[in-house]
Amino acid sequence: MRVLLVSVSREIVHVMTPPLGESYIASYLISEGHQVKILDLTNSNDSRNDIKNTIEMFEPDLIGISIRNIDSTTYPGNLFFYLPARNVISYIKQIAEPETPVVLGGAGFSIFSEEILKDLDHNLGVVGDGEYVFNEILNRIGKNEDPRKIDKGICYLDNDGNYHQNPPWRIEDLNELPIPARELIDNDSYLIDPLNKNGSTWGNIQTKRGCPKNCIYCSYKYIEGSNVRYRSPESVGEELEIMVNNYGIKNVFFVDSVFNLNYNHVKNICKEIINRELDINWGANYIPSKKFLDLMPLMKESGAIHLATGMESLSEEMLKNMKKDRTNEDSILTSKKCIELEIEQLIHMIIGGPNETLETVRVSLDLLETVKNYRGNIWQGDGDVLLFVGMRIYPHTELQILAEQEGVIPKGQNLLKPKFYISPKIKEVELFQVIREYCSKNPRWMAPGLGINNPDGFSEMSNLQFALYQT
Repeated sequence: MRVLLVSVSREIVHVMTPPLGESYIASYLISEGHQVKILDLTNSNDSRNDIKNTIEMFEPDLIGISIRNIDSTTYPGNLFFYLPARNVISYIKQIAEPETPVVLGGAGFSIFSEEILKDLDHNLGVVGDGEYVFNEILNRIGKNEDPRKIDKGICYLDNDGNYHQNPPWRIEDLNELPIPARELIDNDSYLIDPLNKNGSTWGNIQTKRGCPKNCIYCSYKYIEGSNVRYRSPESVGEELEIMVNNYGIKNVFFVDSVFNLNYNHVKNICKEIINRELDINWGANYIPSKKFLDLMPLMKESGAIHLATGMESLSEEMLKNMKKDRTNEDSILTSKKCIELEIEQLIHMIIGGPNETLETVRVSLDLLETVKNYRGNIWQGDGDVLLFVGMRIYPHTELQILAEQEGVIPKGQNLLKPKFYISPKIKEVELFQVIREYCSKNPRWMAPGLGINNPDGFSEMSNLQFALYQT
């Protein structure tokens, strides 16, 4: 069958992200004998024209639409990505042949599958890992059978508009999947820094799915499950080699929710990179941890130059409230090691979580001011620290339950339109004032939700992104 996969993400301000999930699904469907095309709208200057031309020329038997992010998770200034995505989906359904099935999926969709299906009055979607279930949908359609009867990975609305969801399909052996079909996307268009058109490009890779952590606000466990499924270091090394040799991708980011969950897994991936003599620079989402300090020189040797470090807070009380299984000492020692090894960090902080007070905010930020940072010249932009004000409330999380109990949101609140939690022990105006105070002393601390210390060109790029939403 002819399958068109559409990535509706059009985010070009905060980060430009290659459609890895769509590339995974494409490669698996191709291995099963289907013909696949990816329409990536990230760099589209006229989405409607591109959609129309692609559908007319490719004549798909099925259209899959991926929703990656719902919003920017920044408060109080928030970008609601779902709205332009909704417009794109509605347009696709409008111009596609009436008999062409349209299936929704992606990480953002998996979190809000019920809300989105009802909002769009759409009857079929995929939750969780998409490769096997998407292929099964094609098999059922090819036999004129109802794909809503697939026993896992499916969600749908019945004829009365009632929502149903079967358990997600979790692929246990990720090594069975072929490597993503990067030949179907424009790899050279993805910039590390979207504000620097002459800067370096990058590619993404995933080494595992699932997260065992219990952070109260995080949706990863719902998207990928709590059981961690690791790819073999050999398969990761093979994919990296292909990225370098076939596509010229020299800057790589590991997009696992947390790269350093398992010591030996990280070590063996680093050894694979070194043994294959791969000339790459790499970054990763990283949890500060004393356990990994002695492994960091090997990480550096294998090409590590950038860590997106989720410190979240340097208040011991707040770390416990967020159910972080570490101390502020882990963060401080990790940062010192990064300075020693000349590995840059982009530090993520969350201000205003459960039981936060102005005192715990100041304790955390005072300690953060003592943390030094190495500033590289490839990955790092204009900032060392990202301050997120409040916590985006996601369904299926402990934070949702807590927010309902504290009256921050009513029970059963539809969370598709972003709602944020800020500790009732803090007055927002006072919190904003404290953040402005610290950011004024630290110009490389950015608070995107408050528009503080945004990099040069940020406003112009934001205007361009909003203009693209109209096309």
